[in-house]
Amino acid sequence: MDTVIVTTEESLERVIERVLDRKLPKTEDSPIEKTFSINQVAKMLRRSHKKISDLVAGGILKCTADRRIYESSIREYNQK
Repeated sequence: MDTVIVTTEESLERVIERVLDRKLPKTEDSPIEKTFSINQVAKMLRRSHKKISDLVAGGILKCTADRRIYESSIREYNQK
């Protein structure tokens, strides 16, 4: 025997919103920043691959664990 549940559209929307809030990450709390490879940054800044690698190694350009450079780090470097 099947169970029949009678509800309103508003009630269903509230339930769906609660489920999605629990399952999906909040975009406001964890913005994803664009990153670039060393080669891409070298071309953008018209510098050599070695120069950009040295800046990364020296901590001047901040990067991810796989050595992709953050866009905000490039902006900071350009302002100096």
